[in-house]
Amino acid sequence: MSGSSGRHIWFLHTRGTVRLEDEVRLAVLWGARGLGAFALGVFFILASQEGVPRSVLQEQWEPTVQFAALGIVAVGYGIAWRWEGIGGSIILVGSVLLGILATLAFEPQVALFGCLAFFVPGAMFILYWQHHHRPVTLAAVISSMLALLVAGGVAAGQVYNHYAGPTHPNSKAERIPVDLAEWVWAGAVTVDGFTVKTRLADPAEAPVELLVAPANGDGGMRVVGAQAGPSPEGDVVTFRADGLRPGTRYSYTLRRGTHVDEGRRGEVSTLPSGPSSFTLAFSSCARVGSNGEVFDRIREADPLLYLITGDFHYQNISANDPGAIRSAYDRSLATPGQQALYLGAPIVYTWDDHDFGGDGSDRTTPAREAVQAVYRDYVPHYDLPAGAGAGPIYQAFTVGRVRFIVTDGRSERDPAGEPDGAGKSMLGRAQKEWFKAEVLAARKSAALIVWVNSVPWIAQPAPGADHWGAYAMERRELSDFLVANGIDNLVMLSGDAHMLAADDGSNNTFATDGSGPGFPVFHAAALDRPGGVKGGPYSEGAFPGGGQFGLLTITDVGGLAVTAAFSGRNWDGTEVVAYSFTTPRRGPG
Repeated sequence: MSGSSGRHIWFLHTRGTVRLEDEVRLAVLWGARGLGAFALGVFFILASQEGVPRSVLQEQWEPTVQFAALGIVAVGYGIAWRWEGIGGSIILVGSVLLGILATLAFEPQVALFGCLAFFVPGAMFILYWQHHHRPVTLAAVISSMLALLVAGGVAAGQVYNHYAGPTHPNSKAERIPVDLAEWVWAGAVTVDGFTVKTRLADPAEAPVELLVAPANGDGGMRVVGAQAGPSPEGDVVTFRADGLRPGTRYSYTLRRGTHVDEGRRGEVSTLPSGPSSFTLAFSSCARVGSNGEVFDRIREADPLLYLITGDFHYQNISANDPGAIRSAYDRSLATPGQQALYLGAPIVYTWDDHDFGGDGSDRTTPAREAVQAVYRDYVPHYDLPAGAGAGPIYQAFTVGRVRFIVTDGRSERDPAGEPDGAGKSMLGRAQKEWFKAEVLAARKSAALIVWVNSVPWIAQPAPGADHWGAYAMERRELSDFLVANGIDNLVMLSGDAHMLAADDGSNNTFATDGSGPGFPVFHAAALDRPGGVKGGPYSEGAFPGGGQFGLLTITDVGGLAVTAAFSGRNWDGTEVVAYSFTTPRRGPG
């Protein structure tokens, strides 16, 4: 090329080298320096204020390695001010390492942005450096950078799958074609009715009805009109079937005009009236869109109810974004394994952090109002004492002679990092008073009280921890209350910790005098997340793992004694841990 041909960005030197014009070359250099400095500043601020991305296992090496990778980038950036090729190469390696480590907490597509924040300035330093080298060198540099990105992408996918991917084989359930609805589930079951919520595939068409009939064919068909919906944004319709017989299994399906959606035909057993024996399932902690075989095992256990004790999904939405929250629900509800389960077992659901406002979230999360509203729209639930519009989702219901008290440990929770004291609360004042009133009433009326509490109760005091150990004063207050009122027919079901665990009450001694309250505690998780142990110790042991759930079988034949048996199982149905106890029924007064 001739120098008189005008301004060219690229041209071939007579010796065969590839060069940049001086103005462009300097712009590339200073652009690399500026972008590198900006990215380093942003990352160091985020790391110091928000912390580095952590996996669900919270392994000790994670912060050290990530700060080391950030340090590699910083060293490379300093070297690049004098030796652009060497420094740029170091930055590229560090950027890919940071991208791989980001998949501890984020999907690979998201982690890529973190990688590119440093990869781009690193590539610009190398682009500046190569300006006086031959074309073969430029080709080798570009090929090396592409190979580094590809290798990083493969490694990132492996890391993500290890920490956040499936923990066991996929469900054997077949995907149901979308007909009238995209998903259906039932809940809020009583002795004479139940609630169904469904997202319509085409809400603009004619109204949809719910058909309800005894599953054994012994009785006529009921046609139930929509109680509410379609909701403006979620296209969710709510049906309430009432006036049914206690202890009876019913089938239900949707109909529009003469067309019936046979694919999503579900079944629900109304609750028994009076003393009765039954089994329920419970578990928590599933990745978004999980389709694990564990859902098949839960369905095959044919539980009367399925209690979701938190972390229905792991989308970690911390913004006031109802659309993102609905999308997370939709992805999980539509998977074949979960949809098959919900068509066979009605649910009771309380959230934890990952499906509320993000990891470790509390009442201060910006997502609070949106997630409370979407829950009321999407989830079949019992009456909420906090109200229909917004607020916590604590609720209670009775099966036979067993009273279930389901608390919300997130909506009113004070930040875990605040100093512990009499004013620090996980439940909030209103919910705590409601809980105490429920327990006192159940002491007289119920043979057994089941407290569904999402996070570990048994744990040593630990400021900032995501369990009751960070709220030790409130735990002591509740323990003193239970001891003072002679509550000796209580058991707790929990999730959050990615383990099966059981304690007979011997490690549950948080009252002021250390005498109790001593009730048994059962943990069941994780549905589809890597295993981990939290809290403890537990008298019967703790067994971390994914693809795990619990069964609670109540045996009540009408006498004074009621037996509760816990069976912690994994995705292939093997029993991992078990414990049972019998409690006398308290008389009136």
